[in-house]
Amino acid sequence: MGLIDDTRKRRDSWISRFEEMRQEEEYEPDTRSPKVVEKEIQENCSKVGVFPSIDKV
Repeated sequence: MGLIDDTRKRRDSWISRFEEMRQEEEYEPDTRSPKVVEKEIQENCSKVGVFPSIDKV
């Protein structure tokens, strides 16, 4: 059971690190203007479900 416990400890430490990183990213203030953000949202919405052609890749 020692190997299982070691694996869980390593996994738990990585999970906590990823959670900390996510929380830090989540609380960063957005310095972009609302118009730029809205434009980016609209562009992303138009790309949903659309795949580039093979020629462009």
